[in-house]
Amino acid sequence: MENTLGIIGTIIGALGFALAVFVAVMQAKEQKRHAQELEWQKQELEMQKQEKARSDRLTFLADRIFDSSIPRELRQPFYEEYISMKGNGTAVRFWQLEAEREKKLQQLT
Repeated sequence: MENTLGIIGTIIGALGFALAVFVAVMQAKEQKRHAQELEWQKQELEMQKQEKARSDRLTFLADRIFDSSIPRELRQPFYEEYISMKGNGTAVRFWQLEAEREKKLQQLT
């Protein structure tokens, strides 16, 4: 009888140990997955931060390009940086149209 109880105790102990190992492995996997998810979120936030900084800079540069109260030669560096950042659209068209307008005015005078 004692021998049977000892065997049952050993089996239950081994099963308990196996269960504890299984739970520990599952927790480790979950922690690893969670850490990877946090790293991905961190990278995503960094990319969003960089894109916002780029967008804010392009907006600033476009505002300077459109500001006709600033002489054109002083706006030139803003335009060049805008182009170097792959800026396009209205600000570029405005700059080009303004240059054409100035050429026509110079030809008339």
